[in-house]
Amino acid sequence: MISSLRPSRSKELALVALAACAFATASPIAKSITGLSFAGIGAGRCAVAAVALLAISPVATWRALRALDARRRLALVGAGLLLGAHFGLFLAGLLATSLPAACALVALEPIAVVVAAWMAFGVRPRRREMAGIAIATLGAAVVSSGAGQGEHRLLGDALVLGAVVLFGAYVAFARGLRDALPTTPYAACVYTVAALALAPLVLVFDARAPAIPASTWLGVAGLGLVPTLIGHTLVQRAARHVSPSLVALASPGETVGAILIGAALGHLPTPIEWTGAAIVVAGAVVTLTGTTM
Repeated sequence: MISSLRPSRSKELALVALAACAFATASPIAKSITGLSFAGIGAGRCAVAAVALLAISPVATWRALRALDARRRLALVGAGLLLGAHFGLFLAGLLATSLPAACALVALEPIAVVVAAWMAFGVRPRRREMAGIAIATLGAAVVSSGAGQGEHRLLGDALVLGAVVLFGAYVAFARGLRDALPTTPYAACVYTVAALALAPLVLVFDARAPAIPASTWLGVAGLGLVPTLIGHTLVQRAARHVSPSLVALASPGETVGAILIGAALGHLPTPIEWTGAAIVVAGAVVTLTGTTM
């Protein structure tokens, strides 16, 4: 029995690693987009991913949605709202602070997942997990202490931290709905809800936007297809089969990859940001290695 489960888990962990690679492109792409607010970028990326998935399986998505009872439909809407709020807060924070700081704080997502699993499912953190949380929290404090240098601002850090908390709640929702819908219909629905949730903010922040260059639309499409369609859909799939904490393994990988890509594009971390990011990633890894596999 155990040997039959290992290949499945190995496959899911490989998909989480692929998701981390996809996620690593999100911050550098979003940081390069001009002419749209956080709301426009967030709604656009969700809409692109939703349209792509609905085009792939429109009939299956509609049938799966019709088969849900009212309680699960409401939970599905809640998951979409959480994802939309996560994207909105993260993008607002990313645009308001430095790319290295935002990416470093994203590595706190495993901590948020552990806490959300504790609150939602009663899975109490172990000692090693608590130690990892303490280390990562120290790293976050180090990162934030560098605010004021270059693009780094505390307001942006705070918004990213809010997005981290919402990600933990979102993963808990995704795991709770794993028996309600197959992965593709589920992802299509939550992306649609997320896009619709951000749409009113687009009217507020982007209604008077000047002519938007073609490069901006290409960037939004890239965000929708790579970190959203590939990255988040793979995470939703993995959340159905392995522990939430292992799913969050994508976050430290995203941090390392995004900081390296950002540095190659000229977003060089300050020494404080390098140090804080390393501590946060170390804390996340300690937390993950202390979870039940």
